[in-house]
Amino acid sequence: MKLNVIVPARNEGQNIPFFYERAKAALEAIPSLEWNIVFVNNSSEDDSLDRMFELHEADPRVKIITLARNFGYPAALVAGLSTVEGDYYAIVDVDCEDPPELLVDFYKAILDGAQLAYGERSNRDEPWLVTFGRKLFYLANKGVADSEIVMWMGEFSMMTRQVRDALLVPRTAFVSVRAEMGYVGFRRVAIPYLRAKRTYGETHYNFLRMTLYAIESIMSGTTFPLRLVSYLAVFVGLAFPAYVLVTGLPRVDMAAAAAIVALYYLVVTVPLVALYLARVYKIVVRRPLFVIDQTRSSL
Repeated sequence: MKLNVIVPARNEGQNIPFFYERAKAALEAIPSLEWNIVFVNNSSEDDSLDRMFELHEADPRVKIITLARNFGYPAALVAGLSTVEGDYYAIVDVDCEDPPELLVDFYKAILDGAQLAYGERSNRDEPWLVTFGRKLFYLANKGVADSEIVMWMGEFSMMTRQVRDALLVPRTAFVSVRAEMGYVGFRRVAIPYLRAKRTYGETHYNFLRMTLYAIESIMSGTTFPLRLVSYLAVFVGLAFPAYVLVTGLPRVDMAAAAAIVALYYLVVTVPLVALYLARVYKIVVRRPLFVIDQTRSSL
């Protein structure tokens, strides 16, 4: 059996050797398992690629996929999952906030019949605003998603090849791997753990980037905003005439009120529709989700 551990990284030169040692120790503790650590270099600007090639030269089980530019975290995950072949796949971040040692527990769960084992995140020491934002994201996503949203699930996971194949079916401009994990179903097992602070450096996700990522993730898994446009149209169409009849507005005032209501409706709904149209445009032009720089990759 072969396991590919997908590790996206951008500007993580300090973390890469430390992560490798921890992941290697965990994987070598699993008997009779062939494994590769597949670093997905998201066009790093520091010495990350040098550190990856140093590890690759010392250990051929270390593989490298370098993207031609920074295509973003979701694209890096898809690049790793779709480029290498194996029986099982795991996703782990290189900063060690998610402990590589949990791969052993994931693998045991897979052997016991799970098709997807994932880390169930516990709270950690972080600013209250970030914690509040995370909880709000999960609750909002769970409330409007068209399919099941698994609370406190991140990308940190291990899956069978069948699950991997199902995750790669969507052809969208923005793939939310965690949303697809909830959508495809299969037999899932949650393994609780406490998230640690990153080993070196600072997070690449500030509050603004986390907010934008949350919005994109929610939009990837729901058509609720579009349905909301229809709901508002029905509500306004019924409520405004009723208001006019009850209040007996003069014709001049009625026209002014109708114009104001229509304006506010457009202000709310046009941006929502525009966001979805932009996503449709990106799908129609069929630009690749990622491009691999073969000259700086080694598989």
